[in-house]
Amino acid sequence: MKRLLEIDWKIEEVVMMIIIHAHIHVKKEARSDFLRLTEDLVKNSQAEEGNISYKLYEDTEKSNVFVMVEEWKDEDAVEFHFETAHFKAFGEASQGKLEEAPEVVKYTASRQ
Repeated sequence: MKRLLEIDWKIEEVVMMIIIHAHIHVKKEARSDFLRLTEDLVKNSQAEEGNISYKLYEDTEKSNVFVMVEEWKDEDAVEFHFETAHFKAFGEASQGKLEEAPEVVKYTASRQ
């Protein structure tokens, strides 16, 4: 029998990561302040050693509703992030600018 097709399978190591979605409802009058505050948060968070990705997205159907999508190498990286000066400063500075407390959902995922 003749072999018709040869496939070279590339198998990668499974990588675990933490994904966080923080849903944020911003007061209309605080929108520009909030966006200014997130610039430093995003830039500094992306520079953290354990960060894979850190991005802010805006809902296209609801005004002033955002989601911060974060990817971290492991739980230690997340804990480190929560203790950074830029994360704490953002939390303090955003007081009074949000309609409600952010809804934060954390996932553990694997990537092959």
